[in-house]
Amino acid sequence: MFRMTAAAMLITCAGASVVLADAEIDGSLQRAMDSTPSGESVGALLYLHDQLDVASLEAQFDAERATRAHRHQIVVETLQATAAATQEALLDAIEGMDGVTEHRAFWISNLVQVEATVPALLELSSRDDVMLMYLDHPIELVAPVTPDITASNPVVTRGAEPEPGVAAVRAPECWADGFDGTGVLIANLDTGVDGSHPSLASRWAGLRPEYSGNTQWAFLDPYNENHGSPYDSGYHGTHTMGSVCGGSPGLPIGVAPGSHWIASAGIDQGGIPATVTSAIEAFEWMADPDGSPFTVFDVPSVCSNSWGLVTSHGYPECDQTFWGFLDACEAAGTVVLFSAGNEGSGGLRRPGDRASDEYRTCAVAAIDPYDSSWPIASFSSRGPTYCTETGTVAIKPDIAAPGVNTNSAYPGGSYSSLSGTSMASPHVNGVVAIMRQANPDLPVNQVKQIIYDTATDLGSAGKDNDYGYGMIDAYAALQVVLTTVNLSFNYPDGRPDFIEPSGGATVMVNITGPATPAPGTASLHYLLPGSGWLTSALTQIDSDTYMAEFPEMECGATVQWYLSIQTLAGDYVTSPYNAPSTFWTGEAWSGQEISFEENFQSDSGWAVSGDATAGQWERATPNGGGVRCDPSSDGDGSGLCYVTQNGSGDTDIDGGSTTLTSPSIDASSGGTLSYRRWYSNGGECGGADAGNDIFVVEFSIDGGLSWAELEVVGPGGDVNGGWIETQFELDTLPGFTPSTEFRLRFTASDLNDGSIVEAGVDGISIDRLYCNDVSVPGDANGDGIVSVDDILYIISLWGDSCTNCSADLSGDGAIGVDDLLLVIANW
Repeated sequence: MFRMTAAAMLITCAGASVVLADAEIDGSLQRAMDSTPSGESVGALLYLHDQLDVASLEAQFDAERATRAHRHQIVVETLQATAAATQEALLDAIEGMDGVTEHRAFWISNLVQVEATVPALLELSSRDDVMLMYLDHPIELVAPVTPDITASNPVVTRGAEPEPGVAAVRAPECWADGFDGTGVLIANLDTGVDGSHPSLASRWAGLRPEYSGNTQWAFLDPYNENHGSPYDSGYHGTHTMGSVCGGSPGLPIGVAPGSHWIASAGIDQGGIPATVTSAIEAFEWMADPDGSPFTVFDVPSVCSNSWGLVTSHGYPECDQTFWGFLDACEAAGTVVLFSAGNEGSGGLRRPGDRASDEYRTCAVAAIDPYDSSWPIASFSSRGPTYCTETGTVAIKPDIAAPGVNTNSAYPGGSYSSLSGTSMASPHVNGVVAIMRQANPDLPVNQVKQIIYDTATDLGSAGKDNDYGYGMIDAYAALQVVLTTVNLSFNYPDGRPDFIEPSGGATVMVNITGPATPAPGTASLHYLLPGSGWLTSALTQIDSDTYMAEFPEMECGATVQWYLSIQTLAGDYVTSPYNAPSTFWTGEAWSGQEISFEENFQSDSGWAVSGDATAGQWERATPNGGGVRCDPSSDGDGSGLCYVTQNGSGDTDIDGGSTTLTSPSIDASSGGTLSYRRWYSNGGECGGADAGNDIFVVEFSIDGGLSWAELEVVGPGGDVNGGWIETQFELDTLPGFTPSTEFRLRFTASDLNDGSIVEAGVDGISIDRLYCNDVSVPGDANGDGIVSVDDILYIISLWGDSCTNCSADLSGDGAIGVDDLLLVIANW
């Protein structure tokens, strides 16, 4: 795997020895500063000089045929490292500066957002590390041209046949060949999505096992911080998402009904000014929803945006505010689409007017699928554009899709028809999902090029300012994508997290594609601790099915592995795509033993106590909706949890503490303690004394006679809500010994006037990983691991004689100090 330093990936506006000029203040910001009364604040975005050179990095990726996972890791790590290395001085200055009321740092582009008075902004503009300053301006939907819809309008329902727009892009033909977006994650940035709609509910990614209750990875609300519980503040986002992936048990309204979705709300939320900052937050979240650069399951393959900016917002043509965010997202592997706008010949919305190259930014026009000639919709925004590198004219939009009388999902379980380019870009989103199912590692620019090359040419010959390259054709695009994959590897039973260490663990794989595998070349490659890459042949079961078998290995070892095969044409193909630079990983354990599990679906004897006058713990299905930054859903998806007074009003803790105490738990086998907690006492939900209360978690090994601290959340720090999974190895806790009288207690308090405190607890478990029939040095009790249990086991047999027993580690026939020393040596 290649590695580049952060410095090699950056483009810097001036060398360190050059005295930098004052920051450039964008005209919109300057006008806002000129008209702002003394003492009032203006929202601004401060861009630092060091910014990622995305084009150079993408060229390197393309040359190496990098996987999407690898692109994502390197891009996110580098962006975060750049921000960490360059923002500290600016943030320190802002912290101590008069006139700055709020600020927030971002890494998706190297910038800091501030709310500041004009004198403070002028002072910031004189800093050497600030390059550009933009206005933090409102944004809005590309509103449908259909009249506003209310709940009293007739609900549009049609039969079981796919919608005309879905059929027009030839999606059903892709379905017939087995490509409906299955396994692909898609996204939109809109008003939110009704997560209970029958056409969409089962497709929400937050319900998938890999999210493990971390639903905040699957839904973001930048305004109300109601992360993890999808809802729609209007209707628009539900409608656009339906056109991407909506389907059974609802109507067949989506292009890629096999895909699953995440979403960011925030556009046009009533009563709250939508700002560029919220869009930045959304793109930063979508670039890495779970906060780990090493995972890619949570990163959408494609994101459609049915919103944009016009001159009346204060944004001139070719405004570059969003360019860096979009480039970073695409470099990390997400295809980004924008609706062209509903201004007709009045021009394109920003950033869809960008034409710095053939691929940035992809703007989508709307056609009428009910007319066999597919005419361009009268409202669909048209080019040309002058947003090029040199200011010369370019053709826009880029591609066209159905956007007239589109029937799709409407909040509350119904359906409605809307028209607009907002309805067109989701159809393209679904087509990309089908393409990415066929080749998950297909680079972003190649995805777009295939879409352009396979489009049905409409209007003037070639690309034109009405249709772009023409009407998108999902089936034709899919055929080209399939030719980019010599052989595909599919794991029908999945890839193992745990690999049996005693040997004989198998993985089944289907290897298919247009190429012909060379007989006898299919191989398993594996790397064990202390060894180089080892190879063994796969067993061929039938023409397409093979079996890999793992050897014996040390209990608890981390195993890196990949598969390879050669084609008759001499191509060498691997899974993952560019192995061994990347590889699959498993752990050498026989399995996972769960000794305790609590999801609060029944009353199991947990006790509530405390002197709080309000807000005591209660077992409930959260119904507060996040209004006071309380949980809007439980932590593990089972339904019930413990929360501090359930409800949407003034239901936080008041006037003291509330304590939730467990019954006795059998922790005699040790293992890993896990639980999910929610604690809010920060930001706008912390009240007049935000961030100064605490949430205390304690444990007892004597049934509650004495208690030891497990963790303290607050004051400050991680106090802004959200379900957070916390884990502790019991054997490493000070004072812990195996016990059947183990207890937990969670105490949340309101000890400061004006403080708003909300808390939740869910998904508690104790488990351990174990190995069968594998000799582990120092494992006296035979449980596959070396821990305090082995010391206690030897002590319990101290002085005994035995032959061939597990506790006789030294082999001298007696249990004594030599055996104890061997446990300690192998701890």
